Amino acid sequence: MRFMVFVRSSQPLASLHHDALLRAGVLLDAGDLVPNVCGVSGYWLIDVRTHEEAVERVRRIPVSACVVEIRQVAVV
Repeated sequence: MRFMVFVRSSQPLASLHHDALLRAGVLLDAGDLVPNVCGVSGYWLIDVRTHEEAVERVRRIPVSACVVEIRQVAVV
């Protein structure tokens, strides 16, 4: 299952958890979005077995002050 993970944080996304997702082999794509008044935003596209696994991987982000949204991607 593929999930798009949107993250808003005061730190650049790449420094948060990018390397761990890459080493785990679940990261398909990642990028930083244009900063706005809420801080730095970015996304990860991950491929995991279940929604629960996606949530668990996101919980490992080493920053407590970030906003995360996880949305399943429809594969056509």
